[in-house]
Amino acid sequence: MVNGSKDIATGRLRLRQFSKKDLDEYARIMGYDEVGKWFPKESGYTRQEAERSLNSILEHWDKHGFGIWAIVGKDGILLGRCGLNLIAETSEVEVDFVVAPGFWRRGYATEAAKAALTYGFEILKLEKIIALTKPENVAARRVMEKTGMRYKKEAQYWSITCAYYEISKAEHVSRQTSSTLLPFDVMAACALRLSN
Repeated sequence: MVNGSKDIATGRLRLRQFSKKDLDEYARIMGYDEVGKWFPKESGYTRQEAERSLNSILEHWDKHGFGIWAIVGKDGILLGRCGLNLIAETSEVEVDFVVAPGFWRRGYATEAAKAALTYGFEILKLEKIIALTKPENVAARRVMEKTGMRYKKEAQYWSITCAYYEISKAEHVSRQTSSTLLPFDVMAACALRLSN
């Protein structure tokens, strides 16, 4: 496992570890019903629910050495979240992404998800990464497909039916042609740099 805080830089984004100081902005993003409708709750998070979610993200990093990053624009604005989440019930690692509605349709989720997949395969040495969404979430499914993930089946997770996508390390490596990521040696250096 990789330990410590890791950052990733892409062409337009910085993925950095969350901190408790992000709660106000994180709660705002997760509070949108347009975001929450894709989660089991089916509506925006309350501030208390967002705080529990943020604490869970921080605990995941402490326990596993990887997790979900804050997606930050070059101007420093928090745009959402993206990263890798270990699903305890199945021991699968999923790529997770959420972007605030004001930043939809700009390619940020795809750019961040591609970086997270590269990190998972190249740094963490994972063999397979999955992604899950409600079947009717067309935008999330498009992101998954743009990253090279393939739809496999419908499956039950967290008491809801999910569209299940996956990509293997070999499939990901064969698709490493995106111009939005920095060259891997630069990205790896960013990913391996401990944050202060």
